[in-house]
Amino acid sequence: MRNSLILAALAADAVSSVSFRDVKELTNNLGGSISAALLTGSNGNHYVIRQGANDAASLELATEVAALKVLNNVELPFKVSKVLGETRAAGQRQAIVFEFVYGKPVDFDRISAGNPLAESLGAAIAAIHNLDLETVRDAGFPDFTPVDTVRQRLNELDRLAATGKIPKVLLDRWSEALENVSLFRFTPTVVHSNISPVNLLELDGAISGVLGWSGLKIGDPAEDFSSLAGTGNQELMDAVRFAYLGDRKIIDPNLNQRAHLYAEMHMGKWLLHGVSIGDEGIVAEGVGMLNILVEEIEGGQAPALTAGTFARQGGSFIEAAEDAEPDLDVVPDKHVTVVDDAT
Repeated sequence: MRNSLILAALAADAVSSVSFRDVKELTNNLGGSISAALLTGSNGNHYVIRQGANDAASLELATEVAALKVLNNVELPFKVSKVLGETRAAGQRQAIVFEFVYGKPVDFDRISAGNPLAESLGAAIAAIHNLDLETVRDAGFPDFTPVDTVRQRLNELDRLAATGKIPKVLLDRWSEALENVSLFRFTPTVVHSNISPVNLLELDGAISGVLGWSGLKIGDPAEDFSSLAGTGNQELMDAVRFAYLGDRKIIDPNLNQRAHLYAEMHMGKWLLHGVSIGDEGIVAEGVGMLNILVEEIEGGQAPALTAGTFARQGGSFIEAAEDAEPDLDVVPDKHVTVVDDAT
């Protein structure tokens, strides 16, 4: 409660035009790295104040603020928060007050393929992917080509292998997928990069808001489908993609395979996070998830991670020979930084 009162005092300093009459501490999934509180103003409106507990968390908040400033200038079919004020008390880190976005977290397990919420989710992802590349690029956000993406994932695979806890069948499966150049023929797109239930809000049967914009970048659109792929509900995945294609005219025949690849490697990253912080509970959970995945692969239930029959080239589609791998010019990108991020 004491921390909430401190945050309330900071909020009053950051947004002096609002009188706050109630404060409640908010929990999050960031392991305490960001403190947050829900504030109620005398006008009945709600606000959120957040403050990083360390340098990494403060950087994450600053990045999100920069992203929201870009997004507040474009029209989207859902709400994004607005930054209302910032302040810094002596000896403390920056505290930021955000407009509250109404809605409840989306539960993928409760969405059927025919649910209108699936259509709304597809439209929401399409709206993000349709954002102007140059606007995001000019604002200084990371810009990753297909070559950069493969390089990052290979570095990630090396770190996963170094734990000695990833089953060989998975390391071989992921390595083979990453070596398949045809699988990574995609058009770099503006992506949220953390589309997941914790960052999606629904209200009245539609996506009402999208949170967590610190990962905004230009990269692989499949990243925004990886959480859906991780549910194992292919019917829901197909329904969301069908709605997505209604607003997004660029066909990506291998998006589904890459989304599944990222979802699988995400399990490995959770295990790696447990190893990094010395949490045996997380490590055991990660090992358990990966063992289940191995069983699915050996039982023929897991999707293939191979390129489809058609590959995009020059705006049209050509049939791709399975063994033919096109030459790609590998150009070092000054924006590429490999970060050992925690799930």
